Amino acid sequence: MWTAEIAAKVEEVDSSVWHRALRLMLMARKTDERLIKLYHQGKIRGSVFASIGQEAIGTAAVLNSQPRDLFAPCIRDLPVHLGRGLTPRQVILQALGKASGPTRGRDGNIHYGNPAGGVYAMISHLGAMISVLAGGVMARRIQGQDTIGFAFVGDGATSTGDFHEAVNLISVRSIPVLIVVENNHYAYSTPTSKQFRCAHLVQRALGYGMEGTLVDGNNPGEVYVTVRDIVENMRSECRPHFLECDTMRMRGHGEHDAFAYAAPRLVEKYTRRDPIRMAVRGMKAAGMLTDKQYQALAEKIEAEILEASRQALAEPGPDPGSLSDGVYTDA
Repeated sequence: MWTAEIAAKVEEVDSSVWHRALRLMLMARKTDERLIKLYHQGKIRGSVFASIGQEAIGTAAVLNSQPRDLFAPCIRDLPVHLGRGLTPRQVILQALGKASGPTRGRDGNIHYGNPAGGVYAMISHLGAMISVLAGGVMARRIQGQDTIGFAFVGDGATSTGDFHEAVNLISVRSIPVLIVVENNHYAYSTPTSKQFRCAHLVQRALGYGMEGTLVDGNNPGEVYVTVRDIVENMRSECRPHFLECDTMRMRGHGEHDAFAYAAPRLVEKYTRRDPIRMAVRGMKAAGMLTDKQYQALAEKIEAEILEASRQALAEPGPDPGSLSDGVYTDA
C-alpha cells in the first residue's frame, strides 16, 4: 500500500504515462456509461457488467505490457480490451450482438477477446481462464518469446477449484503469470466476510509458494508503479506473482442487479476514491493538467463514444442462415 517509497516512484514517472492512463480510463468509463444507457433502452440483450470504479487496475497492466504478452481479462476489465487494440465501436457492436462485432453476434456480450492483441476470449469469470492463459504463456516461451501473462479474477473466483488448481500449477512450473485479484468486496451479493477468514486474499500467496502484494486498486499511481516493478521482476526471474487490488465495483454485479445489498459506507468510501478523480487530482497537483484540458478531453472522448454508438446501432444483426458458419468443417 501507499508508502514514501511508492510516492517517490510515482513522482518520477513521465507525464506522458499519466496522460495515456487518464485517456484509457476515461475511454473505458465513457464506453461503460454508453453501454448502460443502451441496456436500459432495451437495445442490449443479456446484461452489462461495468468496470466503473476499477479502471486503474487494467490500465496499469496494459501500460506495463509488451505486444508479445497475453491477457485473460474478467468481466470488469474493459481497459484491457481497449488498451490492447479493440475500439469502443467494436465493444459496442459486441454488446449489441451485431454481425460485424468481434464474435459476429454469436456469443454472449462478455465472451469476446482479441487474438491479435493477445487477449483471450473469456470462458468464465470464475477462474477458468487462468489455466488457459498459463498454457498460452508456456507455449510462447517454448517458442522463444519473452512472454508473460496477466490473469484477472474477482474475489469470488479465488474460492473455486479452477482457481486453486491453475495457480498451484503456475507456481510449481514457475510460469510468469501475474494473478490479478480484483477484490471488490462482493462475489455477486456475497460479502467477503462470508467468503473467507483471512484478512487479505494476498495472504494465500504464501500457501502457493509465490510472492504476493497488496495494492490500493483505486490509486492509479500506486497501481502503476507496483505493477511496473512486479512485471520487471517477473521478466528477469521468470516466476509468477499474486497481486491483490483493493477496489470496489460501483454498480451491481450487472445492470440487472439493483445493488441493494451493498454497504452504504463502502460505496461512500470508494466513491470518494474514484480512480479517475484521483488521477485528475494528482495530475493537476503536479502541473500536468488543468480543468480546461480535462474538460476538453472528457468531451472529446464522449463525442467519440457517442459516434461509435450511433454507427454500431446502424449495423445489421447476424443472418440466421449463417448460424452454422465456423462451427462445422466441410471435410
